[in-house]
Amino acid sequence: MHADAIVSSKGQVTLPAAMRAQLGITPGSHIQFEVRGRELVIKPELPMSAYYGMLKGYDLGDIEPEKEADRTFE
Repeated sequence: MHADAIVSSKGQVTLPAAMRAQLGITPGSHIQFEVRGRELVIKPELPMSAYYGMLKGYDLGDIEPEKEADRTFE
């Protein structure tokens, strides 16, 4: 997909609606900007809810750290 835009005097650009929809960018979404050579890359940040359940079905073994013995303080 390709689109052209004009930068406003405040440095603002409107993302085309079709691109926002395709990437799931909605009002309040966070996005990242990255400069690669002479290109500007814009990537949406995934909300934490996007990661929920992604490890479901994987055997993670015993990932619980060992508990430290209780200490006494004098």
